[in-house]
This record gives sequence, C-alpha cells and structure tokens, in this order.
Amino acid sequence: MYKSQFDKINKLFKSYLFWGDSLYYIQKYTQQIASKLNTTLQKYYFEEYDFKTIQEVLKHSSLFGEINLVVIRNDKPLPKKELQTLISLTQKFPSSYLIYQLLSNEGKKITSLFKEPIAVEVRFFKPNFYEAKSELIQYAQKENIQIDEKSVEYLLYLVENDLERGIKELEKLSFEPITPNRIKEEVYPLNPLNLEELYIAILNKKPLSKILKKSFEQEPNALRILLGLQNFIKQLFLFNTHQKLHSTVSSQAVLGYRLPPSLEKEILHLSSSINNYSKLFFLLQECEYKLKTTTANDPQALLLSYLMKIQALI
Repeated sequence: MYKSQFDKINKLFKSYLFWGDSLYYIQKYTQQIASKLNTTLQKYYFEEYDFKTIQEVLKHSSLFGEINLVVIRNDKPLPKKELQTLISLTQKFPSSYLIYQLLSNEGKKITSLFKEPIAVEVRFFKPNFYEAKSELIQYAQKENIQIDEKSVEYLLYLVENDLERGIKELEKLSFEPITPNRIKEEVYPLNPLNLEELYIAILNKKPLSKILKKSFEQEPNALRILLGLQNFIKQLFLFNTHQKLHSTVSSQAVLGYRLPPSLEKEILHLSSSINNYSKLFFLLQECEYKLKTTTANDPQALLLSYLMKIQALI
C-alpha cells in the first residue's frame, strides 16, 4: 500500500515491510512504530544481517514484558524462506516485532509475504517539493531551529529536495538563525554544479588548467569551489574511517543515502589512497582563511596555487 493509505490505519502489526526510495520516510515511520511500542530498535543493517542471530532474538521472551523490535535494513530482497520464517516467529512470540527496511524498488518480489491482518507492506516514494518543505518546517519547529519559509525553500533547492541531506544541513546550521545568506555560504550543493569531476581530478593528480577553467565557468567564486572540495574530502575521510572500523563500507552506511555506483566506486578508491588527511585539512583551512581575509587581486589564481600544493602533498 501507499503512505497515504497507511496513515489512515490506526493499529499495530507484528511485521512491517517499509520499502522504496525514500530513506527519510522509512526511518520516520520505523521510529513511529518504536514509539508506539515504547521500545528501542535492535538494528541489523546490511552486512550485519545474520538469519540465525535474528531468529534467536525473535524467539526471546522476556519475563518483564519487554518488546523485541528487530529492524533489518538492506538494499536487496532477502530470501523468501528466511522472511517467511522471521514473520512466523513474530506471530508465535507476542513480544516480538519485525520491521524490514528495503531501500530498493524491488519490494514487489516480497510484498505477498506481508499480508494483513498480521503484517503490512508500505511503499515510500521520494517526497515532492511541498511534502519535503512541510517535513523540514515540522522538523525545525520540533528542534527549535530558527528558519523562515523562504530559507527552507532555498535549502531544498540546493540539496535537490533530498530530505536526509536537508535535515543534516539544518542540524549543522542550527546554532544561530538560518538565513538564505548563511545557506548560500555554508551549504554546498554536491550535484548541481557537477564539480566532482574537478575534485576527483585534483586527487588523482590530473593536470588542472583545462578542467579548472571549465569549473570556473560554472562557478567563478573560488571560495565556493574550495568549500565544495572541503566537503568532498571530509566525505572521503568518513569513508576511510568507517572502513578502518568496520572493514566494509558503502555510501549508504556513511552518508545515509546511496551515491551513483560509479561515483561511489571512485570515492571508495580515493578515500583509501589518502594517508595524510590532517595535513590536507590544514592546507584547505589555510586557503580558506586567505580567500576570506586577503584582498587578493586574483582569488582564482590563489586557489590554483593551493590546489597544486594539495596535489604535491598527496
């Protein structure tokens, strides 16, 4: 069923399939179920999924009436036999509940397993502009973040209507009232300017003159390009750290949303090829300081000089 249909149902099910291409809504409705059950989530995301382990968790009965709410997250359908077993366990054990978050549009393959009145499946689509705007305004009011309607609209434009990114930016900017000028200076749109090509070229030590000239045609503000590069390298650092801690890594696990496969592959490669992040961040901050505080006649030339230093460093 669709979100609008599910919203009209006022009851709890033993098993849920939340699927589609909106991680924001999937997470939101998962948390709503947890709140209704007054319990915390036992999460098994991607490679953490283990069929036998989850079976045992669902079979566990508490003497104190505690609820077992298991949340599985994956980007491809699990085997039907395993899902059937897990769903049946939630029926046998009153204190056990299951939410399967499928970050994919392949949910049709398994929706028949989640049948009312015991289970339910809900497909979530990416919100349109007005839905996303409403969600961000509600979130800002809930968290006492000062932002007006026009600023919300501008933020959504920059993050391409991506609610997950929008909320992260609200959190980042929340220490003081959020205005369009602050958003313009501090929120970098990753995709609209298509500057990933430049950043990847820099870190792969490619010749910069032609590609940088092309980038300046898209975005003549040297500081904006630098801030975008900082954001890009911070993401690489997150990927690198996650890989060291967990052995495996994906954009979904690190960023909360999925990058295009080709870009994800390139970022994974770059993140592991850099060994001196601290020196790299120092150069970026030094360049930012000079661009903001000096009256250089040619900020683009200043940026180019620092990009060459960065290439020499890596």
